Amino acid sequence: MFGLGLIKGTIIGVGIGILTGLALKEMCKMNKSNNSKDETKPNIDTS
Repeated sequence: MFGLGLIKGTIIGVGIGILTGLALKEMCKMNKSNNSKDETKPNIDTS
């Protein structure tokens, strides 16, 4: 029984890790696209 719980826990942990990695990857993609849009805007310096 302990071995079965260990295997189930490992599978659940790996699944959570993969989902977290994909979520972070998507956030980075969105952040990069926002940054590139900001760079194309003209810089207006008011000082």
